[in-house]
Amino acid sequence: MRNWLGISALTSVLALAPACAPSCVEEPERRPNVVLLVADDMDYEHFGFAGHPLAETPTLDALAEQGVLFTHGFVPMSRCRPAQAALLTGLWPHQNGVYFNVGADHIDPETSLARLLQRAGYATVGEGKFWEPDPRAMGFSNLAIANYTTFVRWDQQHLFDWLERTPRATPFFVWWAPELPHVPHDPPRELLERVPLESIPIPAWFAGDEAARAEFRARERVLLAMDAWLDRGVAELREKLNALGELEETLFVFLSDNGWANGCVSKGWGYDKGLRTPMIVSWPAELARGTRFDDLVSPVDLYATILDYAGAPIPAHSEGQSLRPRIEGRPFEPRAALYGALYPLTPTAELADPARDAYALWARTARWKFILSLKDIHAAADAGSDVDEREDIKVSLAPDFVRKRGDIELYDLANDPYERTNLAAEPEHAAQLAELKRATLEWWHTTGGGSLEAP
Repeated sequence: MRNWLGISALTSVLALAPACAPSCVEEPERRPNVVLLVADDMDYEHFGFAGHPLAETPTLDALAEQGVLFTHGFVPMSRCRPAQAALLTGLWPHQNGVYFNVGADHIDPETSLARLLQRAGYATVGEGKFWEPDPRAMGFSNLAIANYTTFVRWDQQHLFDWLERTPRATPFFVWWAPELPHVPHDPPRELLERVPLESIPIPAWFAGDEAARAEFRARERVLLAMDAWLDRGVAELREKLNALGELEETLFVFLSDNGWANGCVSKGWGYDKGLRTPMIVSWPAELARGTRFDDLVSPVDLYATILDYAGAPIPAHSEGQSLRPRIEGRPFEPRAALYGALYPLTPTAELADPARDAYALWARTARWKFILSLKDIHAAADAGSDVDEREDIKVSLAPDFVRKRGDIELYDLANDPYERTNLAAEPEHAAQLAELKRATLEWWHTTGGGSLEAP
């Protein structure tokens, strides 16, 4: 058990109240270690806890079972850097200035999650994928930024060495972000062989011929093996923390920084397959076990939640709400809707301008998805690549994907969870569509999104 007060502080407290029985001395609120687990390009259905029959994710399943699972998490932009920037700042991409993957702008170091935790007395370390420049300015005392292509794929020894050196009396924050299950899709052979190819289910919406179905199964097999590789890395980290006597004192937070799907549009667009991620908050020593919520939650909420559990002030600018009351069974008002914007991989001019570059806006309620196209959009020339330029967006097995400026999409997710039937032209949904459009544009403007040339 960690000495939370420290010897000198405890002595001072007792000296001030010599006549008080030991029970009169209030225990300080326990501050956990925090491990933020960030997956990259992961299908929200590829988990055992999500019901996938072949997903080999026992460690993440255990975290969900030991803690609280938010089944309906959504990143604001279905690409990794803007999603990570929202997680690090508690701000939407158009507010923190980072809505792209490749560009010169970066988030404000003063409000970075790691910087605020460092000021609250946490030792901070980052391993793996981290887009922002100068990690030390962002609040990391030790970050192996160069290892994002090898972290977990090779080993985690650099992180384990840091954990061994960190004084046990000091709470720590770990940014754990291997580039998994992101490309290259090259899982270890033993993980691939554990996925029975012929047992992989073909989703009802998949309409390809026998050759396309075989290709789907082959790709899905590789993706499931990549997911298992990520899970194995989490297991290795938990084993190390257990050996150090820190496992029970550690708050684990999990999400994927964007989705990925085999056979349908995902990364780069506004469908659930690109935006949706489960979010897990698990602290074995303190939190309720096996609780699930279908609230609409965002990385900006995880920013506030982590600061809350760490005893650090939540900045007034934060767009998120701490999930701690919800987790602990106290009064909590879930949001009615989430909103976001979609952007190209790179700003279209030297200076970033979210209003200029946004190519679509989206809204998600418990039942409805609304998407408004702001520009003409077409599929990237190479749908399997990770290079999306200007208004091109990444699609998977959908080379004919096209949207025109002014196109509107409306999906009834209760009856159409994979967003296959656009109801925007149906007269009976006109009022619902109009309200979602009004609310989405209001969100954009009231959060400082700037002037849009909205169709």
